[in-house]
Amino acid sequence: MKLAVITAHYGADSLSQAVLSWGGATPLFIQDGSSGMLPAYDKGWRRARDHGYTILAHLHDDVLIHEPHWEKRVLREFEDPQVGLVGFGGALAHGDPQMYRVPYEYYQLGRSHFRSNMVDTEVHGERFTGECDVAVLDGFALIVRRSILESAGGWPRDTPINYVGYDYFLSCITRRLGYRIRLVGVQCAHLGGRTFVKQGIGQDAKHWQEYLAAHQYIYSEFRDVLPWSVT
Repeated sequence: MKLAVITAHYGADSLSQAVLSWGGATPLFIQDGSSGMLPAYDKGWRRARDHGYTILAHLHDDVLIHEPHWEKRVLREFEDPQVGLVGFGGALAHGDPQMYRVPYEYYQLGRSHFRSNMVDTEVHGERFTGECDVAVLDGFALIVRRSILESAGGWPRDTPINYVGYDYFLSCITRRLGYRIRLVGVQCAHLGGRTFVKQGIGQDAKHWQEYLAAHQYIYSEFRDVLPWSVT
């Protein structure tokens, strides 16, 4: 197995610090994020594929990893052929148990019982330092088998998903293909907002409509794997 890191970058002041924290021995593909997250990620994984990498770590450019040799913990998970996706923050349940039984509302797609080993994890959920199955991962760290993206035809660029819902998409695709999703409690910090603020996302009135459209897409597309929970 060969692991490479892919990141979308558009002016975040945290990039240098993030790259140093990822470790100099890890191959890195930095993609121009000025056109959005998914175009950058899609170009990145295809570049990594062309260089023979089979495990693709999509990390935000404001993620700082505080644990040496984190990649060894990640690759150990992929030694199990049933593991398709690994991340540093995830939830045990994805979707309201009553969804598809009651009228649709966007918040039915929410996750619950979130855990991680981020510096400020108690703000988000429960601290967790080990390894476990989860239903869905947070998008700040999505480490996936290349074969899953190949089966999906790449990241869903011709859909309402862009900076919203890409983590739900990849988690759902992974479940649909019969793979497990694993959380590894790597010590890290997600600074948050570095590129988001730079692009002005959320400041335009259309943001809310894009947010709703992405959720509607996930709801409509993945009825076969929603809701989902692990014990």
